[in-house]
Amino acid sequence: MGAKKISPGRSPPINAAQGHSGGAPADGAPAGGAPVARNACIRDANREWEEVLHLATRRVYPKNSVIPHHELPGIYYVAKGIVVISYTSSCGRERKALYIEPGSLFNEARSLTGYDPSGRFTCIRDVELYAFPADLLLNLEFIRSYPHLIRNLLHTMGAKILIHYSFLADMGVGSRLAHIARFLLGLSAKHGNAEEFKPQVTQQELADLLGIHRATLARSLQQLKQMGVIASFTCNKILITDMPRLQRLAAG
Repeated sequence: MGAKKISPGRSPPINAAQGHSGGAPADGAPAGGAPVARNACIRDANREWEEVLHLATRRVYPKNSVIPHHELPGIYYVAKGIVVISYTSSCGRERKALYIEPGSLFNEARSLTGYDPSGRFTCIRDVELYAFPADLLLNLEFIRSYPHLIRNLLHTMGAKILIHYSFLADMGVGSRLAHIARFLLGLSAKHGNAEEFKPQVTQQELADLLGIHRATLARSLQQLKQMGVIASFTCNKILITDMPRLQRLAAG
């Protein structure tokens, strides 16, 4: 960034709004830290960074566009909309790894390490974001002026690592029904352990997240209905009719 003068700012209060999570902060989260997600979504984790948006470049992308991160390297802050991060496996199948919602940063690991895995950032809604310079986190003046932002960034990067570890552990153990059951329990926990709620996720999005075809997911959901575990799964309503059995399936 050169010798550009950076003046210390006043840190705004941390926004502890609930993300798409089980309702609890990640292990070791400091008091007031923004909870993040077991269900592979993160929201309101980095609101403190709004005080330095003047150091970033504003960009707007329409729904379904792919953010050209190779042309615009740096750390991104989502102000509006949702971005999904996806990666392509060695067999050529794309898997959605993490949904980034408003109030959150992403692409910080690439900026810090220079490592560029085969992934892409897709806007699933109209997106307004702010792109910080790629070398911002190497600027000692910035680090000295905004230590609370560095602390916030380290916390959320650690939480993202735990999300990925949890996801890999879940996907490596149990049947397909067990994977779906765990996801449903996570959504239920986000809604206060409710048995009926609006999921805000479509069957296609869930299939993409689990790395299976939508038809395969539909058959599994039909099986859960026949077992009496759920009565409905639409983007507007999930109705769990046998919570104890769903929990047993998730543990399998």
